[in-house]
Amino acid sequence: MSGGKVTQAQLFEALAREVANAVVSLLGESTAIAPQTAVPQPVWTAALRVSGALTGRARIGLTEEDGRRVSALILGLEAGSVPADEAVLDTLREICRQAIGALAQDDLTASVTVTLEDVWRAAPESTGTRAWRFTLPGGAEAAIVLGGELTEGSVGAEGPAGEGRAAATAETNGGVNLDLLLDLDLPLSVRFGQTQLTVQALSRLTPGAVIDLHRSLDEPVEVLVSGKVVARGEVVVVDGNYGVRVTEVVSTADRIRSLGA
Repeated sequence: MSGGKVTQAQLFEALAREVANAVVSLLGESTAIAPQTAVPQPVWTAALRVSGALTGRARIGLTEEDGRRVSALILGLEAGSVPADEAVLDTLREICRQAIGALAQDDLTASVTVTLEDVWRAAPESTGTRAWRFTLPGGAEAAIVLGGELTEGSVGAEGPAGEGRAAATAETNGGVNLDLLLDLDLPLSVRFGQTQLTVQALSRLTPGAVIDLHRSLDEPVEVLVSGKVVARGEVVVVDGNYGVRVTEVVSTADRIRSLGA
């Protein structure tokens, strides 16, 4: 139904499906959603702005337990570990960005534009209106709660076509909610290789000594942020300085873990 109008019920179901897909894709699994009659009270909430054929505000929510469980799985925390509030919010923000990005490619929802406005931990003013459940690795289930009231709008300058959708995608991928983090300095280093030395070997080092890093010349070097590998590449020289041409970027899940380290 490319170019047609989508109903609120269809949009909410599509959002729930893409949120579940985003969660399991970060975990390397696959799943399907199913409607849930009981609508739980969400605590971890994402606010969305909808424009185009439908206009208004919508909310995506997870319960307290589900939000922490999903975040712990994606961050690769040990069993029993409880992620901090900011880690859960960062995880929810990344999940929503991926879900909205996938939604933008769906013909069913081509007549609307969805952008992420904010995420927070607090019970919303009203409970959600619909809920879907999906299965996490290990067999546990989580619920996705959708709420909000949308009205029919018109597809125009703020609609999903052309510059409107491009602007929405840009805001989703690097939106205003990240403004406070954009100037944050993170330590970046490049690792050519590594080895272990005994204290005796270390004490005998002299100028001209050669240390074997146990890495082939053909192997890519590793780019680390906060001690976590985020990319790999090859060494280049730029204006007389060493640089790295990135040839591989690690998965989104691993990058999230590097920020949470």
